[in-house]
Amino acid sequence: MNKYSSAALQTSILQKIRLGQFYLIATTLGLLVISCSESDNSLQCFCSQIGIDSVWADSSNVSCYKIPVNQTYGNDKSGKVYIAAIRAKKTGTSSNEPLLYLHGGPGIATLDNAERYINSTHWNTLRENHDLIMFDYRGTGYSEPSLCEDALDSLKNFGKTNPSTEEYKAKEIELYMKCRASLLEKNIDIQSFSSFQMAADADEVRHALKIKDWNVYGVSYGTMVSLLYIRHFPEHLKSVVLDSPFPPNAPSFDFIRTMNSALVNIQNNLKEDSATAQKFPTVLEDFARAAKRLNENPLKVDGVDFNGDDFANAMVAAFYKTDVVPLIPLALHEFANGKDSLLATWVETLSSAGAYGKVNDIQGAAITCYECKPRTPEESPDSLEKEYPHLASLSMSSYLNLCDTFRPESPNDKFFEAVKGDLPVLVLVGAYDPGTPPFYGEAAVQSLTNSMLIVVPNASHAAMHSSDCSFNIVKSFLQAPSIKLDLNCMKQVGRIEFATTNLKEELEKIKNKKIAKTN
Repeated sequence: MNKYSSAALQTSILQKIRLGQFYLIATTLGLLVISCSESDNSLQCFCSQIGIDSVWADSSNVSCYKIPVNQTYGNDKSGKVYIAAIRAKKTGTSSNEPLLYLHGGPGIATLDNAERYINSTHWNTLRENHDLIMFDYRGTGYSEPSLCEDALDSLKNFGKTNPSTEEYKAKEIELYMKCRASLLEKNIDIQSFSSFQMAADADEVRHALKIKDWNVYGVSYGTMVSLLYIRHFPEHLKSVVLDSPFPPNAPSFDFIRTMNSALVNIQNNLKEDSATAQKFPTVLEDFARAAKRLNENPLKVDGVDFNGDDFANAMVAAFYKTDVVPLIPLALHEFANGKDSLLATWVETLSSAGAYGKVNDIQGAAITCYECKPRTPEESPDSLEKEYPHLASLSMSSYLNLCDTFRPESPNDKFFEAVKGDLPVLVLVGAYDPGTPPFYGEAAVQSLTNSMLIVVPNASHAAMHSSDCSFNIVKSFLQAPSIKLDLNCMKQVGRIEFATTNLKEELEKIKNKKIAKTN
């Protein structure tokens, strides 16, 4: 996996698991050229123009927009691009400010799942008191500019020819560089793809919708955008929730250290119970044994090789799902001991490609490669592989080779400083998050003088959704950010109950839940 940790990152992992059978669902619209309702000086559009079901939108009091912003913030001569956005009006009568939702990523569209999000229990509850605003980050979904979907399609098709790893990497670099050259020909500035620019776009959306002040909820990569919003455009922010934070002052991104944190936390939890401690004494070693075994003798999944690197990425993806965490020690134990039939079932049951929105890997790389390269020798893939040999299968060395060619630029040192501010900020991080672990939360609040950090027990990524307790804390904070929060429910959270037998039966339960949700 090769992007910021987030709901977006899970999609990227699952693409890799299928070894070339990539589930990229990219839009092929090119630039959005359908005009909005300029005659009444409105930016509102037919919802079908930005992929939203018009019947649902009309019945749900949801308005759709295409909002022109400068391609480069502050430069009126850089040309305009359109940002696709929606506003779901509050269902109650409160006077609370609107709530902006900043999605994970980068490279993942938001509006693709807007209907599902807004209809979900938690967002429907928040909507009682707040208008909800969502938009596609530039270069994703229905927001301009369109970024080389033809190149992504070519890479997907090439992957179906079952190339060697070296052949695939070479083709990937070739197509990404052709994409970069084509952007220049189309007067699309790759420098306009940055987290700062996403924050600037967000504030332009606020201005266009005539919103004076609003609250912001960012999750995963969306927390990076939120933090840069605090840094550069704090004047119209009432409060900010950072769920599963990835702050600019955190260590450069990799999955080795973050996954190690999750595995160590799970091992420490297992030690608190004599039965689980005896059953699963070596979680980290089980992970390493399974990866080593599969690298030496890959498993066939859907007719193609599934090796140790694919296994490692699949386990990261599993950790992202809070309801799967109780199965992980048992799964690692079984896989380390050669239970390959269960491993194939595990991959099939937990695959959820596209579940977090349409993917544009080039948009993701344009930002990730710019902002997430190692900044010290200790953060290099070679150093991390030596320090954490049991997690070497999660090395990002290949992706960083792509970055060095496709987007070798980096922000200046000020970008990586802790974000300062005195706005009310609530930070949630799951104890078992494999992408944005608790030490990322500590980095996020370092210079936020009016912030509160909550490490949510038993939770993984997107901790707000892990329990009624964590959700109600967020709801209360957004209702009254200056009032001290009641955290008593967190004290009532019991220790996690790990499965110790019958992995197949547990997976069947998860499969049935997925089927029930789709019916």
